[in-house]
Amino acid sequence: MLHPNLFFLFEILGFVSFSVIFVREILQRNKSRVFEIIGCAVFGMLLEIGNTFLAHTYVYSDKFLINVAHVPVAIGLGWAVIVYCAMLLSDQYNIPWALRPLLDALTAIVLDLAMDAVAIRLGFWKWAIPLDQEWYGVPFENLVGWILVVLSFYYLVRWIRTLDPKRALTKTLMIATPVLAYLGLMIGMIVYSVIVILPYQINNWTVLILPGNRPDFSILYNPHVQLWKLIVLVVILVELVNIAVVAMVKYRHKYLHRFDLLSYILLSGMHLFFFAALFVTGIYRDMPILAVISFVSFLIHCLLHFLPYALHPGLIFFFKRITGKFLI
Repeated sequence: MLHPNLFFLFEILGFVSFSVIFVREILQRNKSRVFEIIGCAVFGMLLEIGNTFLAHTYVYSDKFLINVAHVPVAIGLGWAVIVYCAMLLSDQYNIPWALRPLLDALTAIVLDLAMDAVAIRLGFWKWAIPLDQEWYGVPFENLVGWILVVLSFYYLVRWIRTLDPKRALTKTLMIATPVLAYLGLMIGMIVYSVIVILPYQINNWTVLILPGNRPDFSILYNPHVQLWKLIVLVVILVELVNIAVVAMVKYRHKYLHRFDLLSYILLSGMHLFFFAALFVTGIYRDMPILAVISFVSFLIHCLLHFLPYALHPGLIFFFKRITGKFLI
């Protein structure tokens, strides 16, 4: 089902959100952050153009107004906003830099679990599988891809931040970040595909002894392979949650005393856009489960933003002191 007004509003949301972040970093005269947000946008367009050209597993609608190589520019800018705002969120936790991309990935996948299944029913893009397969019409590997996108980009960015910014090598790495991150994403997706296909190949062990045997990635939608895709996805999600919770508890004494309102507003806007679209279009009547998923995803999104302050020792002491007075 196509909803022209929602196409336009989605593009406006992408362009405005990106512009707000970009202008804020310019006003704060943070040159490195300005360069990072530009790199995010380039990376977003690169991965979408590359994925649609190489994989052919999904295609975008032609109803979007501004496109490059059949990819809506708003999608690339949306990637930049999501990835960058996730980084602004994890920076509030003041946990070691090596753990922050994992929290970034958790923030992004929480959004995609609610967004993608709604977007395909709005006609924004179309996957190669029916709407009743895998994650309500979204391939499991796409959910893993969201996690790998964030990890590949921000592990690289955060590592570069530890280097001397004046060195020529550091500047070269900064410029090459979108390409290097995309290569990292491709390697991760190949490893994931091999892992989920391998049990199928072992069960059909005769193909393994054939000369020049290679995994056939067209079997990703085989029912047996789909089960393994789900198993690996669940393992990855459980580990992301586990690491995030452990990091929150372990480093709760070091939380920063600040709240990035812009990150919360922009990510909330994306959550609420697709949540509202469910009701405006009436999709919720046919798929009430999507409304439940969207609501739960938004609650988790809020939890990720406010939990540092709820767990801060000073706030806990204050809460106990106030409640203690009432109890007495």
